[in-house]
Amino acid sequence: MTEEKLQNDWIAKIRGYFSTQDWIIILLLAVIAFATGNYGLAYILPGGPGGGFAHGFLKMPGPGAGIFLTSAFICLWLVLGVLLIKKPGTAIAISILITVIMLVLGLIITGFLVHNNPEFSEYSFPLESQTLLVLVAIIIDGAGLLPLEKKPWQYIFPPFIGIMGIITLALWLTGNAKMGENGAASTVFPLGYVVCGILALGFAVICWSYPMKYVVGAGFAEMFYITFCWLFNGKSGFATWVPVTPAIPPLLTFALVSGAFMAILAYLVYMLWNTYAGQGAAKV
Repeated sequence: MTEEKLQNDWIAKIRGYFSTQDWIIILLLAVIAFATGNYGLAYILPGGPGGGFAHGFLKMPGPGAGIFLTSAFICLWLVLGVLLIKKPGTAIAISILITVIMLVLGLIITGFLVHNNPEFSEYSFPLESQTLLVLVAIIIDGAGLLPLEKKPWQYIFPPFIGIMGIITLALWLTGNAKMGENGAASTVFPLGYVVCGILALGFAVICWSYPMKYVVGAGFAEMFYITFCWLFNGKSGFATWVPVTPAIPPLLTFALVSGAFMAILAYLVYMLWNTYAGQGAAKV
């Protein structure tokens, strides 16, 4: 009887961890993240989503330069959720709901296709990317638990981000920039190298002066995402998708900068929200 009571108390604690208001915010952010991440990038990014933006506009090398961009964009909503709710596990809850939305949508599309085509048997969503998204959320939530404002953490991440930026700029200045899906020698101005290098240096200064945990978390989460893809997404076996060596540092920097940039946007939205809410409270 005591064991059953303890189990019921544990279940009650889990259910009560997020309030009703928290769940409303989580659900709303999950829907927005799914819609914008899967259908909005074509209207937001110059050159189009994925490879069009990474290879066509920024002239970044490959492979994998465009594959993580949806995840990076979703980092905006994951970080914003954590900032608004202020509870560990928020990013994980949002990512799981996004996965549920994809599953439900997949079932609906499957039912529609089968209804209109009896010979149709199956429709599959790329759930591998959704599993990776949950891992990205775990990294972001985990970053919030690290004392990045204390030693030795404050001496680790900002210098690392700055070094990645310096390496990327150095590859451009020494004529070692690569471009295209196959990582061929760059024949045009490598805009992505310059932008990513400068942004990385800027983020390093920001994170040194203001320990913004989720900027670090989102940046390193996207570095993990692209590295995981290199190791396990190759069609010929393990690590067969790893790019040529000179292309690895700028691609990692690109992933880091993409995640960190979205986290910075989340902080700005959060600050605007607090300002608006504070003005509303003052008027009352």
